[in-house]
Amino acid sequence: MPQSQLLADCHLHFEGSLPASEIHRLAGRAGHAFADASAFESARGAMRGSNDFLELYAEVCRLFRAPEDYVPAAIAAASALADGGLRYAEVYVSPEIFVRIGLDPKACLEAIHAGFQESLETHGILCRILLDAVRHWGPESADRVLDLHERTRLPSVVGFGMGGDEKSFPAIAFAGVYLRARALGLRTSVHAGEWAGPDAVRDVLDSLRPDRIDHGVGAASDPALMQRLAEEDTILCVAPTSNLRTGAVADASRHPLKRLLDAGVRVTLSADDPVLFGTTTAAEYRFAAESLGISARELTQIAGNGWHAAFCTPAEREKGLRAIGH
Repeated sequence: MPQSQLLADCHLHFEGSLPASEIHRLAGRAGHAFADASAFESARGAMRGSNDFLELYAEVCRLFRAPEDYVPAAIAAASALADGGLRYAEVYVSPEIFVRIGLDPKACLEAIHAGFQESLETHGILCRILLDAVRHWGPESADRVLDLHERTRLPSVVGFGMGGDEKSFPAIAFAGVYLRARALGLRTSVHAGEWAGPDAVRDVLDSLRPDRIDHGVGAASDPALMQRLAEEDTILCVAPTSNLRTGAVADASRHPLKRLLDAGVRVTLSADDPVLFGTTTAAEYRFAAESLGISARELTQIAGNGWHAAFCTPAEREKGLRAIGH
């Protein structure tokens, strides 16, 4: 198994990457029940499926009261990710969430950037930002995310992606947004094949041409699609614990990670929302070995895929690959 502290994870979400201690601190300032550790643990333990997950995520987002809250939160998140086995992290940040909780998205994004910059010095982890559009809020919302990028041009922003309800808008509705993101110099990713099947993965490949896909486990039921992913070298950033906790996969015995690997699809392992799912990136590697039948050789290959998937500089990638023995 690859040594902890040397991994790259390209599929994380900001609010879901906070340590529980930071959630308690924010909740205390906001007068929220999550100031009590047992209340948060109870809410996390009661999570049953995707709707519960989305409600809990939204509850954490609403704990922020001012842009200044995001600087210490970013530092705390980076520290937790480093403790969870990472040297490099790409973290989705959703500016439209800031708008919906009544905050200035530019100020919030700049605060996260500042916190991540400080974290490189204090925790030795390189954190990059993926600007996130929420699919069920539509193409206009996604375009506003890129408008913000044009106003800020923060050096830590390396990519653009999209999460949210896969069944809300067809992928083709965002084709212009993805063309614009690439024209702005951003690499691209997209959530697909999490709660939807292989057609959702095929649609984003045809319409959006992403550099990589988050989740993608729905592709495992379609041999022709897996062959296409392997031939086109599209990396899937798979999050097994997340898949199980949200109900995307019924149980560990049915998780398709091994099937994807055997079909030649390149995959990475990701924690997705570690504080909400009670995991870390290093723990995902242990889980894959102990519960999903993934060999030590395959885990080393997966760790290398994490660095190949990253939207980092060639020098950063080479350094990361050398560290894990590639």
